[in-house]
This record gives sequence, structure tokens and C-alpha cells, in this order.
Amino acid sequence: MELNFNKTDDLHATLTVALGKEDYNDAVEKQLKKSQKQMSIKGFRPGHAPMGMIKSMYGKSILAEEINKIASQKLFDYLKENNIDILAQPLPSASVKSDVDIENKQDFTFAFDLGLAPRFEFNISDKDTVDYYVISVDDAEVDKEIESLTMRFGEMSPVEVSEEKDIVYVDMTELDENNTPKENGLDNKNVSFTPELVKNEALKASLIGLKKGDEITLNIFELLNDNVTVISSSLGIDKEAVAEIKPMFKCVVTEISRRKAAEVNQDLFNKVMGEGVVTSEEDFRTKIKENLESYYKGESEHHLEHMIGHLMEEKHTFQLPDSFLKRWLLSSKEEHYNEQNIDERYGKEAKVLKDVLIREKAAQLFDVKVEMQDIEEASIGYTLSMFRNYGLQNPDFELVKKFSDDSLKKREFVEQMNDIALRRKVFVAIRNTVKLNEKPITIEAFYKLIEEHNHQH
Repeated sequence: MELNFNKTDDLHATLTVALGKEDYNDAVEKQLKKSQKQMSIKGFRPGHAPMGMIKSMYGKSILAEEINKIASQKLFDYLKENNIDILAQPLPSASVKSDVDIENKQDFTFAFDLGLAPRFEFNISDKDTVDYYVISVDDAEVDKEIESLTMRFGEMSPVEVSEEKDIVYVDMTELDENNTPKENGLDNKNVSFTPELVKNEALKASLIGLKKGDEITLNIFELLNDNVTVISSSLGIDKEAVAEIKPMFKCVVTEISRRKAAEVNQDLFNKVMGEGVVTSEEDFRTKIKENLESYYKGESEHHLEHMIGHLMEEKHTFQLPDSFLKRWLLSSKEEHYNEQNIDERYGKEAKVLKDVLIREKAAQLFDVKVEMQDIEEASIGYTLSMFRNYGLQNPDFELVKKFSDDSLKKREFVEQMNDIALRRKVFVAIRNTVKLNEKPITIEAFYKLIEEHNHQH
């Protein structure tokens, strides 16, 4: 056996594996005997077909399988023994021809192209400074939150005339080009909307002052802000079908509801904080302020993590084996990549890969290791966030834990949580390394800053 490693540049290499009969013969004979015992061939007792027949029928395929297996194993053994880090998986060489003529030869050569991982130093230290925003929560913000809570926990009641924040219920019928009910169109679909959320100002104005029984004609795409998901859900049709519907609908108002603000009393305290957690308005305000401060601290931490991500990207400029990686994407992800889109889509893949490499370098430097406890904590946080996205603000912990534990039985989910846990621990390590320039800021100024930053990027 002979292995030859040829490094064409810092990021690309070719490795050839030459096999002689002595390198694979024992493995092939072993597999032939195993196949002989397992084969059931007409005219012979199971497992007793002549070896000559087995070789004639299956010898070539077994030989091909075994030499490929041995060549791959020797390739990865070589990489491991020589501490050669590669990206993606080896590919059949595009420049060196393999010689695997099993019909006529006994010596074979396999040639593999490799994409080498770039070598770089981790460049973030205590000399780097990152802005950290300390968001202030004043009494006005507490008042605003309490007002929001009183509306959220208030009761709905029917009203005669619609206002901007009311919920208006209508029966909708699809119209054709002549403003008559479309043949086989959507009919009597019960839909609800809130005028306040309609972006088209002229349409919004026409939705205020409606009464039960009023009939109006409107553009459903304007009503629901061109949101395909909302339109399909409201009309009870598939997303794909939204493009086929006519825009104009006749709407008959069936009901108008308005939420009456709840009173600030013990009943509201219990609904928001839990039974008996607070017993006075003063304690309620204190808890609200604490919750808001905790929330905005999380927002600030999230922004800090985002900015540290930018710092990591800015401080590490290195090349990837681009040509190799494009070839690999084209061969391994044919459903997503082709010659027409590879250049356009590769940039996003390259950015993600660079982020991973920088993060792994940081984890090595700071000796960050992800334990099962870290994965479980990441899973709990992920599950809790998912529950809250579905409107369960204070879900029972046992329910969250059970859902999390069930999810952790899936290998793909564990890998996802491992990545989240590693990302978090690396962030903490870098956060504790760089200097934080604390800047007091109001809530409005903070979100304006975020908006401007997002616009720039």
C-alpha cells in the first residue's frame, strides 16, 4: 500500500491511495465466505453453494465494495495520524485520475481531492471594547405596560359602531371582474380583523364607523397587508391557492367587539403574577418594573451577542477552499444547488462555515466544553421560548420539561441544542474577555439604534 499526500496550496490537496492484492485479498476472501454462508441458491443447500459460483456471481461487486471501503478508511486514518483538518467530505479528484479497473487489474489507485481547513489565530482579547447598553425603565414605561396588561386581560363586549382598535367580524364572498359573486368562488367566509392593523390608510379609514349589517367591498390583500399566511389562514385555504383568488370581496359585518380594560385590582394581580404573589398596587408596579428590567436586560444581552458576532467576523479574515466547497455542494446537495445558482448561494454557506470555524477556535482557546446539562438547559430555554411564541406566557414547568425531554430523544434536536449551548458558552467566554463600555440609554433610543444598525447591515 502506498499513500501520497500532495498539497497544491494552503487550502487544497490531493491524496492518492494505491492498493495491491495483499492489501485487500484477506478482506475480500472473508466477505466471500460470509456471503457463501448466507446465500440460498437453487440446487444447493442453503450456505453450501460452491465458492467458485459465489465468486463468479458476486466476486466483482464484493471486490469493488471492499477496496472502496479500505481506501476510504486509509484516507481518514492518514488524516487523523497527521493532524490534517479538512472541510466537508473528500471528493474524487478532478486533476488526478483514479485507476480502479477491477475487470483487468489487481492493483488499484484512488485519488481524492481535499478541502483543507484554514489556519488562523483567534484575534479577540481584552484590548477589544464593545458597547453594552444599560436600558432604563422609568415610571412612564411601567404605566404603559400596566395599561397594556389591563387591555390584554380585559373582557370583550359587543358594540354598535367600530373604532380603530375594535375587532370586526364579517362574512366575505369572492367577487369576479364585474363585482358579482364569482362562480365556484369563496363564499360566506367568516373573517375577523382590527382596523388599527391595516396599513392602507384609506382602507383603514373606511373600516371605522361600521355597523352590524353594513355591506362593503374591499381588497382582501390590502385588508390583510399582503400576508399570504394570514390570508390563507383567514379564508381556510392553502397558501398556494392564495395567488389564484380574486382580490375583491363583498363583506357583510356580522359583529363588532371591543375589549374593555380590566380594573387594576387583586384579580388582575393574580392573573398576571399568579395567585397571591402580590397584594397591593405598589408591589404590582415593583414586580412589573423588575420584569421589564429583566426583559430589557435580555434584549441588551442579545444585542451584545450580536455585536460580538460582528467583532468576531471583522477580526478574522481568512480564505476558504471555495472551489472545492462549491464542487462539494453541487455533488452533495443537488436539490438546492446547481451551476446556475451556486455562485449566488455559496456566499451564505461560506459565512456560516466561517462563523463555525471562528467559534470552534474560540471554544478551543477558552477550553469551552458542552456537557449534557448545557444541552438540557438550552432545550428548556428553546422550548419555553417556543411556548411563549404560541401565546403561553407562563406555561407549567413540568409541561415544558416533558416536551423538552421528548424532543431530546431525537438526534437532530440534540445536535441543534449542542450548537446553541456551544454558541452561548463561547459568547460568555468572549463577553468576559473584552472590555464592556456601558452606556445608559432609553428604551426608545435603544430600539432606534437597533433599527439603524439593521438598516446598515
